[in-house]
Amino acid sequence: MAFFEKKSTVFRKQDKAGWLSAKETLKTAGIRGIRAGRYDVEPPVCGCGAKLDPRNFGAKGPIDRSMYFIEVPLEEVERARALLSVSEGVPQS
Repeated sequence: MAFFEKKSTVFRKQDKAGWLSAKETLKTAGIRGIRAGRYDVEPPVCGCGAKLDPRNFGAKGPIDRSMYFIEVPLEEVERARALLSVSEGVPQS
């Protein structure tokens, strides 16, 4: 079953635009079993129970502090890394 497959991370950055383009690249290439998401990297400056972060009320609005990731099944890791290195122009290790 694809839900319980072992997966490996091929993309993890604080770059939403890069995450969206990498996700689209992998989907169009036909990589199956892609799991993409995000998580918060740091708690608010006044504690983890705070509802409002004072750093979000600057002139440029809220800051994106999320880490974006993409995971693929182990069989697709090499192919996914090759596709991402071609699309970004930088070889992945």
